[in-house]
Amino acid sequence: MIVSSKGIILKIFPYSNTSIICNVFTETYGKITLISKGVRKPKNPQLSILQPFHLLDLTFYYKKNRSMHILKEADITSDFSHLREDLSSIVFGSAINNIINRIFEEDFPNEVIFRLCTKSLDLLSKNLRNNKVIFIFFLYHLSKQLGFMPSYKSCNSCNQKFKNDAIFSSSLNALICDQCIIHQSMDLDFVIKFLTLQKIDLVNKTHINQIFEVDLSKDNLSELFNFLIAFMNSNINHMLKVNSIKEVTKFYHERN
Repeated sequence: MIVSSKGIILKIFPYSNTSIICNVFTETYGKITLISKGVRKPKNPQLSILQPFHLLDLTFYYKKNRSMHILKEADITSDFSHLREDLSSIVFGSAINNIINRIFEEDFPNEVIFRLCTKSLDLLSKNLRNNKVIFIFFLYHLSKQLGFMPSYKSCNSCNQKFKNDAIFSSSLNALICDQCIIHQSMDLDFVIKFLTLQKIDLVNKTHINQIFEVDLSKDNLSELFNFLIAFMNSNINHMLKVNSIKEVTKFYHERN
């Protein structure tokens, strides 16, 4: 049947001499694979439309449980053009696309996560100096919507509310207090300051349009990134296969 949906192009690659295959995260059908036949023929305008980051209005031939669907029409809703003008925005935007492409199975729609992705890409194209803040918001709320809500208010071991700095325990994949860490310390553990723990609550409660009003220092951002990535790597399938996270990490650990 012929259906329509908004969709974000996650990845494209050539197929045969004239076609391309697109991994697309759609609002209505989740992640799907589309084939656009003949799009690589000379002077075909569709090729410039079917590019990563583009938010499109798509019409395609859809059959549930089919591995590939045939694209009929595509029109640009937003190309997030300014995102491509800044290296860090490209890195963070690519990481968002790669995460969705890796962790989502086909045909599992989630309209909330779709809106999270589109809004995050939109902000990346408009707020070039706040990319690290946007990506922290994306990681936290992606994990939350997937049902992996990290506990950041009390110790996972003794259940006491945090009053001081916490330690992320790699063995427990959770935050524990400085008293419990004495008995469970491992080389991969790292500290998250008490002030940063309080900032997590603000990230949780703040709407994405107001996220820049949250005062997040360089140390806050680095600690939050370390915590969220470590937590998601252990809880979400295929997160460890998102290679672009390595490039993103450099921005959170840069000295200047």
